[in-house]
Amino acid sequence: MRLGSLDAVRDFVDARDVAAAVLAAAAAPALPHAVLNIGSGVGVPARTLVKELIAITGYAGAVHEDAAGSARSPDKSWQQADIARARLDLGWRPRHDLAASLTDLWEASGGKAGF
Repeated sequence: MRLGSLDAVRDFVDARDVAAAVLAAAAAPALPHAVLNIGSGVGVPARTLVKELIAITGYAGAVHEDAAGSARSPDKSWQQADIARARLDLGWRPRHDLAASLTDLWEASGGKAGF
C-alpha cells in the first residue's frame, strides 16, 4: 500500500456521533453559542488510524509513505476540535472511540476492502 505522509494529526469523529449532535442541536430549546465544534476532541496521528485499520482488517502487506498525499495536509499538520461548547450547550459528547468506529465500519462493510 502506498500512502502519503502519515504525520498529520486529525480529529476523527464517528458519523453516528455527528448525527447525535445534530439531533441534540435541533431539539435544543435555545443555543447560547452560534457555532459549536463537533469532533472527538482528540487529535490522532494518521499513522495511528492506519495501524488501527491494519489490525482490524488483518492486512499483511507493507505500507509505504512515498505517494503524493493530500495537497491540504502539509498546511495543517494538527487539527483537533474543541468540543467544550457542544458539551455545555447540548450535553453532548462523542460515544464512539476510533477503534470502535473503525471496527463497526469494517463489520458493516462485510469485512471487505473498499468500504
